[in-house]
Amino acid sequence: MHIAKTSILIILLHLITVSAVLAQMERERSVVNPKVDAFWTPTLITQATTHHLAARNLNVTIMHSFGIATSNVVRDFFGFDNVQNVRLGLDLGLTDRWSVGVGRSSQLNVVDIRTKYALFQQDKSDKTPVSISLKGDLGIVTQENRRPLEDDISTQASVVISRKFNDTFSLQVNPMYAHFNYLNTTGTYDLFSLGIGSSVQLSNRFALTAEYYPVVGDRVEGTNNAFSLGLNIQTGGHVFQLFFTSSEWHLEQYVLANNDNQFWAGDFRFGFNVNRIFGL
Repeated sequence: MHIAKTSILIILLHLITVSAVLAQMERERSVVNPKVDAFWTPTLITQATTHHLAARNLNVTIMHSFGIATSNVVRDFFGFDNVQNVRLGLDLGLTDRWSVGVGRSSQLNVVDIRTKYALFQQDKSDKTPVSISLKGDLGIVTQENRRPLEDDISTQASVVISRKFNDTFSLQVNPMYAHFNYLNTTGTYDLFSLGIGSSVQLSNRFALTAEYYPVVGDRVEGTNNAFSLGLNIQTGGHVFQLFFTSSEWHLEQYVLANNDNQFWAGDFRFGFNVNRIFGL
């Protein structure tokens, strides 16, 4: 009996040891070719990025834009007295590749529902040299306007392609399509853009960002291509994004359809985004 007990104990110890070794080997294999993340947040400034939330992680966002900084500087205190738009949003990582989100903007009381899925993710070995994500957004104007519901709906779809070239520089292109069932202006209801975004990492805590929305083909009458410059500040649990932008909107389809200002002509405003990650 004593020998049998000893044999069972040896077998159990052996199994535990083998399991530990296999687990260690698995961990070592998992970090042999890690994924490369070009950006710190799911949204660069207003454009979607290829950054994805981990499964069961919740990103709470506050997006805020003010009035034109160069208009009535003293009276409006560089635009800070003129709140243009605030968006509150929640995004949840369903898997490490797929997330869903919902938000509400104070401008027109737009409620948006969005989703993003990673087709490919850049890795350290360059076997997969770029990250490619698909992103879709549905916007609904909930402000009372006596229009039928279908007129208040807008949609947006994009393919986000990014690459982190080195420890400092990342670049993305963002071909996108936006459609509005109704616009209170003249021009097309279908918009195409080849969005461009970039990040220059200054340190582990600071990064400069920029994004541009060149509309390709027909545009809404009186609108201009939107441009933004920003500074990201990483504080651990938060990422603060401070930026100057020509658009008061935080939703891509509305940036394409409603930007009537020109950044380099001095028509820019200050804004900020706050990102806070919670593990569920």
